[in-house]
Amino acid sequence: MIDFHFHAPVKEFLDFLGEYAEPAIKYFNAKVEVKGLKEILDYYESFGIKRFVVLPIDSTTFLGRRIPNQVINLDDRIVKFISVDPLKPNAIEELKKAIKEFEPIGVKLHPQLQGFNPLDERVLKLYEIIDSHELVVVFHTGTSGIGAGVKSSIRLDYGRPIYFDEIAVRYNNMKIVLAHFGWPWTEEAIAIALHKPNIYLDLSGWAPKYIPQAIWNNAKRLSDKLLFGSDFPLIRPERWIEEFKSVNLSQDIKDKILKHNAERLIRKS
Repeated sequence: MIDFHFHAPVKEFLDFLGEYAEPAIKYFNAKVEVKGLKEILDYYESFGIKRFVVLPIDSTTFLGRRIPNQVINLDDRIVKFISVDPLKPNAIEELKKAIKEFEPIGVKLHPQLQGFNPLDERVLKLYEIIDSHELVVVFHTGTSGIGAGVKSSIRLDYGRPIYFDEIAVRYNNMKIVLAHFGWPWTEEAIAIALHKPNIYLDLSGWAPKYIPQAIWNNAKRLSDKLLFGSDFPLIRPERWIEEFKSVNLSQDIKDKILKHNAERLIRKS
């Protein structure tokens, strides 16, 4: 199996969330333990998860914090994704440097926590670079458990899936993963994934028994587009995997979701 949405190391993730950490843990009703990265990955490898898309994030401009790209070099089981703050004046140069240094499979961008509209002209210049390298981009879409219930400048509108329909057309060498399937605009995300060959949906951030039925109803048509992701430590992979066993899908589709679709996306790793 491949977990396509994993936040680690835990301490660095909680430090990045800062004042939003406690409300987020409450929002997800999560039990978060701070353990070392190797211990965490060893534990989940015992469940059959062999690769982990560990997602750094750079929100220097908006939040004043970042999880540095260097975390992706801490373990060979990590699938390399980088992040660059799109609103930095030197974002283009930093992205080019990071691609050369880390040789990543993809890029993580979070419009809400990085404070940008997905169609902002400054960010489009980054997409051009990502597209030219034919990288994967994981975009946070949908609502945000981070910042839920507290005062903030986080704008949920930036997580609307419809923005990525336009992006998929302009940058069709870039493979786009809409994390969390864009809830509450899930049907919008499904429509775009069915229409655009370079759009995928990850199922992270939701325990399977709570995932909207619209996803499972369309799982056959989306069988090559759905990706297992946990959102660890806010959703624990063992819970996700156990609940997924009860979802009424063929084993062939389940195998695609748990492993094969992700393998195709990260084939060059």
